[in-house]
Amino acid sequence: MAEIDDIDPRTLSREEFTRLLGSVQGGGDENHVADMDPQVFARLIKLASSDQIDGVMADPAVRTPVLEEIFRRMADQFRTDKAPRKDSAIHWRITGGPDGDDLYETWIAGGECSTSRDQAHEPRTTLAMSGEQFLKLVSGNSSPTMMFTTRKLKLDGDIGFAANLTNMFDIPKA
Repeated sequence: MAEIDDIDPRTLSREEFTRLLGSVQGGGDENHVADMDPQVFARLIKLASSDQIDGVMADPAVRTPVLEEIFRRMADQFRTDKAPRKDSAIHWRITGGPDGDDLYETWIAGGECSTSRDQAHEPRTTLAMSGEQFLKLVSGNSSPTMMFTTRKLKLDGDIGFAANLTNMFDIPKA
């Protein structure tokens, strides 16, 4: 298998792309998303087709680890200098999963950021979108404003806070 940095998703089938992000090939972990540089992940999502991304999001054995890793990295990508003064919860609803919607919470308090599958706090804002749109958003390959205006992103709660979320995180660029 070629180095992951050299792979062009446009040359892969839906199944091959899903295996790439799920590190199924060869049974090794060499291409697992947890070991993948965020910029490489962003490039793969940028070049992938909607069908390829849908393949990843339709396979629970790949979808769950990809989402878990993205949320695990949020704390590392958080810019403490951009933290809101008010403790804030962001609730995420990633729709269309094979086992239903995936729910996560990002909790920002005291200049720190943490994430959980438990939505334990009252949300300041709730964001709902498809798995494809979520991957495009967190990889810097989609504009949240455009997603909102085209109704690919549903927003409930503090719109001004939500509009500033991309400034609170170092979002990788392809």
